[in-house]
Amino acid sequence: MKFSLLSPVYGTTIVAALLSAAAPAYAQSPEPVAALSAPVTVTDLTLEEAVEKAISSNIDVRMLKLDSDSAFYTTRLTLFNTNATNPDSISSLNGAKSKYETAADAIRDHLVAVASWKTQENTVRLDVHKAFFDAWAAQEKLDLQNKVLKMQEWARTSSEETEKVQEELEAAYREAITKLNLLMNENSSKEWRLIAKDYSSASQISIEECKNSAYERRPDMIKAAAEKAFAQAKVDYINSYASLSTYPGRIAKNDLEKNELLWQKSQKKSDKEIEDNYAKVTRSRQAVASVIAEEKAAEEAYRNAYISFLSGQVSKEELAGLEEKWLATTSKRIESTREYNLAVANLQYSTGF
Repeated sequence: MKFSLLSPVYGTTIVAALLSAAAPAYAQSPEPVAALSAPVTVTDLTLEEAVEKAISSNIDVRMLKLDSDSAFYTTRLTLFNTNATNPDSISSLNGAKSKYETAADAIRDHLVAVASWKTQENTVRLDVHKAFFDAWAAQEKLDLQNKVLKMQEWARTSSEETEKVQEELEAAYREAITKLNLLMNENSSKEWRLIAKDYSSASQISIEECKNSAYERRPDMIKAAAEKAFAQAKVDYINSYASLSTYPGRIAKNDLEKNELLWQKSQKKSDKEIEDNYAKVTRSRQAVASVIAEEKAAEEAYRNAYISFLSGQVSKEELAGLEEKWLATTSKRIESTREYNLAVANLQYSTGF
């Protein structure tokens, strides 16, 4: 089984996949979170649905998308007019500028508008990824605490301490789910069952593939490429209808060289961000695999001790200690999974989603 570096992971059911493939994979979240107070209607919500809700309801994204669409139509009209000019009818540099520079400028305007729209959309997308995984982790920890309270046969802590932990987990969950709801323009108190699809069969993406994808998808790379293409168009028509040794030609050559340097600068920035984020994903993936192994061992030790406890071979205190260790590793696994998912989200953002 291959694993995609761009696939988040979920829940305890990824243990087998991790141990067999040495990499986490998407799986169904185990159970819905327990109700915090009165029964409420809980709706399923995937990461993809959360992203779609947030993007479709974000006013800034919608306005920039409209600007991008208008720029596209304006460009089409401009190209229709400039294409109507027969190259054979052009006899001066001004005539060439009217045709070729006007067309190149319109194309650049459209691509710059696309870059602005995608910048805002990708920012919202990253915010939703972070909020979704924060809410998922908070939900998992609260669910774990509720299970602990049900399975306990003796008091390991005082009632006051237990209530404090419960209140803190509930507050953390409420804060996380409220943030996610605000991003989606939903009622802040709305409950969700956070679920995910299985992407474990997706092929692994190499760091070079990430870089190449970023050159085409990152908004800053789109803008840099558009500026370079515009500068190249000016050099081309001046070279054809005048001379690059003229003042306009020299200026055009300087502009092209400058924009090529700016493109290279953007490329280096993109490569560095991807390399850093790719390394974080790799480290986080290894950390998840390690902590899941710890969790499995702790769970097995607890189960064996429980059997011994029933026959009087293990004391209540010893069993409580092993239970504490198992629960601690489970909580650690939840947090490691959240950190892995956030690392994946940052890598996706650096490639332009």
